[in-house]
Amino acid sequence: MRVLVIGGSGLFGKKSVLALLRDPEVEGVVTMDVAPPMGYFTTLAAPHGDRFKYVKGDISDLEQVLAVADDNKVDAIINWAMILSKDPYPRANTKIGVLGMCNVFEAARLLGIKRVVFASSETVYGEQSDYGDREIVEDDRLMPYQGSFYALAKTLSEVMAAEYDQLYGIRSTALRPTIGYGHGGTNPKFVRWFSEIVSLPAVGRPIALECKGDWLFSTILSDEVGEFARLAVKTPFSPHPAYNLGGPPVSLRDFAAAVEKYIPDAQITFGDEPENCELPWKVSGVRAREDYGFTVMEVEDAVFKLINEARAEEGMPPIER
Repeated sequence: MRVLVIGGSGLFGKKSVLALLRDPEVEGVVTMDVAPPMGYFTTLAAPHGDRFKYVKGDISDLEQVLAVADDNKVDAIINWAMILSKDPYPRANTKIGVLGMCNVFEAARLLGIKRVVFASSETVYGEQSDYGDREIVEDDRLMPYQGSFYALAKTLSEVMAAEYDQLYGIRSTALRPTIGYGHGGTNPKFVRWFSEIVSLPAVGRPIALECKGDWLFSTILSDEVGEFARLAVKTPFSPHPAYNLGGPPVSLRDFAAAVEKYIPDAQITFGDEPENCELPWKVSGVRAREDYGFTVMEVEDAVFKLINEARAEEGMPPIER
């Protein structure tokens, strides 16, 4: 099996590539992105030799997507290309989030590729307050987060996926991650908060967050998102068209406590700014567990893993439990 990962230099893309490279049943992984892979990722990918290949490309150009997929004879595509920013970029978001996603499906149609896994988002559900105190399930009606181009684009991606399946038999799986964090995560600010509250103390650096740290979020480590993408893309089709990927409600102060368990002298301070995030913080993981045996790691386990990744990049020894 050969897999094309578009947006492979991003937080989720890199972890998807590494998860696939660790799988002996995957013959090769090609990643297409406007930016080349950098940093510690290249060190981790290097031992896999020619099983990994990077190609510079723009998802908004159908001819480029076709060329990369055809030249490398891929059997499946994972698309993580996206713009994560609160700043308005309507044209760029249209080109990448809407036209780019359509280009992936169209390339699959033209080349006879029958398997696509792609990034959707928890933002397709709107706000947690729309559901009260209950968990949000995948069959809930999609109500894109008000005023969010990103949420609308992800909703439209799922509509496109259903139509390309119905018309051309392209079997797709939409992944709906909550707040995905990991080493190097910087944007938007919620991702940065949950990433840096672990990775900075891991290497002895202080972190001063501007927020109070008591708001509840659903979170997931980027490694876990990459692993689920691997699980999904290896199946000819998924039992369901979409999957929530996120853990139970947790706060930044919960993360701080987990960090301090492993690094007692961690310097973590909070400010006075309220988080005021209405994104869903109660999402059901039952479907992912029943269909793929996938469960989100406990916070302490995820923090431990992220601490040691940050330390490894700096050439520091791992911490022990």
